[in-house]
Amino acid sequence: MRKGIFEKAMLKVDEVSRTCDSDPGHSKQVTNLALAVFDELKPLHKFSIDDRQLLEIASRLHDIGWSKTVIKKHHKLSGKMILNLDIPGLDSRDKMVCSLVARYHTKGLPDVAKHKKFAELSAKKRDLVEWLAAILRIADALDSNHTSIINKLQFQIGDNTLIVNLETKGDCWDEIRRVRRKEDLLVKKAGRAIVYQC
Repeated sequence: MRKGIFEKAMLKVDEVSRTCDSDPGHSKQVTNLALAVFDELKPLHKFSIDDRQLLEIASRLHDIGWSKTVIKKHHKLSGKMILNLDIPGLDSRDKMVCSLVARYHTKGLPDVAKHKKFAELSAKKRDLVEWLAAILRIADALDSNHTSIINKLQFQIGDNTLIVNLETKGDCWDEIRRVRRKEDLLVKKAGRAIVYQC
């Protein structure tokens, strides 16, 4: 996506965030963390700047489903809402990627046997959705208390492990406990165990 087009897309994302996101500060923190994880893991996933932009859009909009529900299916509603948005520069395939990444940021993992929209994607797009959803799951868990406690993160990529060094404003053990519940997809995609260090 060209720079000018991406800026127009983000104007729309900002507009939707203002009207549909009850905690835009959390979404911005999650986005910052997700983009940092994407950048740190580029040697493994090898995705492009355009793919990074799709992650940014999905991350900013991952919680908009809360505007339509008080029950715990907001992730599915976020995905549906993204599909119905007119975001400049996104074609139907890009919108589907953003929708599915937001949909998989919590709860169930992508499954071709259970999820028709995911199954309809090409193998390459399914791989992209899985990687971006894996990254978003980690980022969301690292701000699970909505306190922006994580200032910075860095990855050390080993043959068998990913070591995540977290620079924090305070105790982050609750975030680590929660991220361990949502790391499964990233462990699968990276093919490595994950170790968190504060």
